[in-house]
Amino acid sequence: MDSSDSATPVTIEPAAPGDWPEIMAVLKTVNMHHVPSPEMPEFDLACAFVARLDGRVVGVAGYKVLSPVAAKTTLLAVLPEVRGHGIGRLLQERRMDALAQLGVRTLTTNADRPETIAWYEKHFGYRRVGTLAKLHSFGREDIHEWTTLETDLTCWRKAP
Repeated sequence: MDSSDSATPVTIEPAAPGDWPEIMAVLKTVNMHHVPSPEMPEFDLACAFVARLDGRVVGVAGYKVLSPVAAKTTLLAVLPEVRGHGIGRLLQERRMDALAQLGVRTLTTNADRPETIAWYEKHFGYRRVGTLAKLHSFGREDIHEWTTLETDLTCWRKAP
């Protein structure tokens, strides 16, 4: 089900305003649909990508540029029925490529799921740099802090 599978091609493309209801449905599956909230005051669709499978949004990933050289990820989620097929990885790679092309060097991510933290470390070179208390019910409700991770985009491959 990855982008090389011609039977079920997944496309990664910029998010559009009409995608909002489907994006919220994806985010609801991981309790990240509380927008606006203390955890996520806004979600800028101009800084987001969606994964489409058979025309429907099955994943989303956003980012926020903080300075000419720094950015942070905002949200990343994939529908449960299509997890484990590389869609999250395609979304993460696309936003890292986009930020690297803008000249961003440091990308910060906050995550609460141990398996997600390990995934960021293993596949994208992130390292843990701290923790941050949660302000609101967001993500896993049984975890009360975010693990803050950073990666160096100057080491990331540039998109063609």
